[in-house]
Amino acid sequence: MSAQSTYNYKARDTGGAVVSGSIVAESADEVGARLRAEGKIVLSVREHAMRPAEALDVAQIQRRESAKRVRTEDVIAFCQQISVMLETGVPLSESLSVLCKQCPNKDFRRVLQALNDDLHNGEPFSTAMARWPRVFPGMMISLMKASEASGTMAMMLGRIGQYLARERRTIRQIKGALAYPSFMIVTGLVVTGFLMAFVLPRFAGIYAQRSASLPAPTKVLMAISDFVSTQYVIYGPALVTVGLVVFVWARRPSGRRARDWFRLRCPGLRAMFAHFYLSRSCRTMATLLSAGVNLLDIIDICRGVTNNVYYDDMWDDMARGVREGRRLSEAVLSAPFIPPNVAAMIAAGERTGHLEGVMDKIATHSEEELETAVKQVTAFIEPVMILIMGLVIGGVAIALLLPIFSMSSVLSGG
Repeated sequence: MSAQSTYNYKARDTGGAVVSGSIVAESADEVGARLRAEGKIVLSVREHAMRPAEALDVAQIQRRESAKRVRTEDVIAFCQQISVMLETGVPLSESLSVLCKQCPNKDFRRVLQALNDDLHNGEPFSTAMARWPRVFPGMMISLMKASEASGTMAMMLGRIGQYLARERRTIRQIKGALAYPSFMIVTGLVVTGFLMAFVLPRFAGIYAQRSASLPAPTKVLMAISDFVSTQYVIYGPALVTVGLVVFVWARRPSGRRARDWFRLRCPGLRAMFAHFYLSRSCRTMATLLSAGVNLLDIIDICRGVTNNVYYDDMWDDMARGVREGRRLSEAVLSAPFIPPNVAAMIAAGERTGHLEGVMDKIATHSEEELETAVKQVTAFIEPVMILIMGLVIGGVAIALLLPIFSMSSVLSGG
């Protein structure tokens, strides 16, 4: 996630008066989404240039560091516990005080204490949460604003807890599918590197003493081993430099676009990520629609949950269509990453007035498809990775043992 910054804004309120102020957020888009959620018309948003004294604000640094160490599990537990206490009649401020005392995570405890202090100062709960965008997602803040207006905070917090729990399970499925090949690749590189750097040089000495006429594969392997074990001053800095260049490039727009293109085009991964993005989008839309959140704000929040530049372009086109007066179903029909059958269901749900329920069913179906896709990817990757590792390590072993198979020739120096 990007670092928080202070943004100065000008907007027109519901009465038509021009108002200005500053908001701490991760991007200008987030500032615009918050202002629109409050019913304001955004005129301008500019990042505030910090003075040296502001840059060294110790309290601000502590807030940022605390936010980095808060886990999703802490937020889920917070939503569930606050929801139960509010339903049983415990006031919000008292609920926060209780959670502050029993929270085991000191960083999240600092967040809860800040929320409680803001409440005592008369600020709305959603405004206090908006100061912690690294901890509370934009969707949660929008839902809190809607629940404060409708008086359904307890129910909404419970729903947010369920939503975040589903999101956590979905993300774990994706990470689990990608963890195995990553582990196999690292293991293969470590084993191959160990053979090249430590085992092969010993055999090279034995063969050199015998003046052996080695087979071509063994000669190639010995040359590689000699380079790995003696020329690390050359390839070591080169690998570090390449790693840094790739790391910096991956954080640039071109690198991110390449990564997102790979996710959407790679066989096997393509279906998995397509269902992942669709389930997150529909689940988010269903949750926000049930709270009566503005459609443009829903699209802005969906842009954040998909986290893919190609989907960002799709959301921008959909938002443009909605601003031009088109219905959501019309904008969805031209969206490149929404399957035609899903677009048809959304259109039917919009016509019948049951769009929220339709979105929820689509999300549930997509999550089931995602589970199937994850199993298929895992089932495909396992034998492929085993085959690749067998070829690499087996090839090294065979090239190493070829002279031994013709031992008589090696011993005679022939």
